[in-house]
Amino acid sequence: MKTTVFAAILILVFVSASPAQDKSPKAMTEGFFRLLMENKMPEAYTHLFVGSPVPKLRPEETDVIKQQTKTTLADYGKILGYDLIREEKFGGSVLRLVYLLKSELVPTVWQFFFYKPDSEWYLLGVTFFDDAEGLAAMQ
Repeated sequence: MKTTVFAAILILVFVSASPAQDKSPKAMTEGFFRLLMENKMPEAYTHLFVGSPVPKLRPEETDVIKQQTKTTLADYGKILGYDLIREEKFGGSVLRLVYLLKSELVPTVWQFFFYKPDSEWYLLGVTFFDDAEGLAAMQ
């Protein structure tokens, strides 16, 4: 009995001492891309939308971006990596991250908008495109 209680206390100490999950916008987007690279698209969006009210507020838009991601990325081959190409703050509460997702055939440009109304960031919106001219227009 004493061994069981001691083991339970030891487990609680280790769990509480483990580092908290990084919920920064960069960590969220890069976790999203890592899951996409593992062909885990549904999990990638689940990870990205943690704490966000967007899936409940705009479920149709959320479903559309998931479907577009699935069909588009399937056509462009294996994902090779990603690069952060721009980080832009709008005051202290809105952040835009722009990434280049490198695939075997065609790169895609991803824009993530995050919002921090109080102490936690959450995803406000995500878009992507495969038009190189659109990337040039962003510069």
